[in-house]
Amino acid sequence: MTATDSRTTEGRLDAIPTGTGFTATVRRITTYRILIGQALTDELVSLLTPLVAHLGSPSILIAADANIRRIVPRLVEQVGAIGVPTTVTWLPTGEITKSLTGLQTLWNALGQASASRRSLLIGLGGGVICDLTTLAAATYMRGLPYVLIPTTVLAQVDAAIGGKGGIDYDDSKNLLGAFHHPTEVIIDTDLTSTLSARHIRSGLAEVIKIALIADPDLFTVLENHTDHLPDGPALTQIVRTAVATKLTLLADDPFEHGDLRRPLNLGHCFGHPIEAASGYRMPHGEAVAAGIAITTAIAHTHGLATTADRTRIINLLAAYRLPTSIPPTLRETVWQGLETIRRIRNGSLQLVVPYRPGVCGVIADIDDTEFDSALTDLDRLTRTRR
Repeated sequence: MTATDSRTTEGRLDAIPTGTGFTATVRRITTYRILIGQALTDELVSLLTPLVAHLGSPSILIAADANIRRIVPRLVEQVGAIGVPTTVTWLPTGEITKSLTGLQTLWNALGQASASRRSLLIGLGGGVICDLTTLAAATYMRGLPYVLIPTTVLAQVDAAIGGKGGIDYDDSKNLLGAFHHPTEVIIDTDLTSTLSARHIRSGLAEVIKIALIADPDLFTVLENHTDHLPDGPALTQIVRTAVATKLTLLADDPFEHGDLRRPLNLGHCFGHPIEAASGYRMPHGEAVAAGIAITTAIAHTHGLATTADRTRIINLLAAYRLPTSIPPTLRETVWQGLETIRRIRNGSLQLVVPYRPGVCGVIADIDDTEFDSALTDLDRLTRTRR
């Protein structure tokens, strides 16, 4: 799938004199391709050569997850065939890399490679690498061109889409970050074939989130795949649908300057504190799934979701072996972690809750009694399933 076929970035500043100075209006339009399919990385030379020529890139640096070393030599060989100097920087696997230390490592690598303003940075890996690459590209020399090649389902449907990068700081998820859109995104669903079933399911949690927000048909598709994890063309179609829906949801406010009640935050209000409380041992998708379950129980308590819809949502999460609650030992830490979310959202949680597949709403905030009640409800449902 080609989202767009142009690779141009246009900007303009208009200044109108006023009695005391000027009113400045700045416009920026960034256009880039999002390619989705199978075996796309077999065509890297033909995909990237025109882009490198268009940018005038004198060099390429690949930021790669150390966990995917087995596939990188093949890809590096192809990138090297483009004909410009190419270097690879290996980054540790896991959330530890989404840190000031990880960002500095990538900055240092760019410096050591003598990167220039038009050098191309390529992020090759999962969500951590996509987030880190985006932020490094946004900050180094005030903005480098970059390409993302996500290698996990979660990164393909979420981290690589939307131009949002970030790192964890002060025990808070994504507290430091920036918006900086790529010059290209190449989503090859074949790259997910080596993932464990757990990580496929973790990525599908983000797809469930998108389906709950705006695509009931996608929710049904996911229900039809619970006996066998989607792969091949089926997975490609699911990823394509999820990306298309996410782009639609981002369309009106891609830089989050407007309403803080953002549907795409579904599951993340609790998900981020859950990740942090687990010491980032819980994968992001699993934490989001637990967050979705909690918000579903809250919606039911508020009379916004019927018992049937609550059960349907929780059952889908459970069918993919995703968490539908959180351990008692983490609950107080998660509740305290919501204070950071409130600061980020200007004082209240702006909690996105699902009513039914394809329909969500927002509750301004909840108290600890509602939080505890939701977890009690989820514990009861878990016992009933057993």
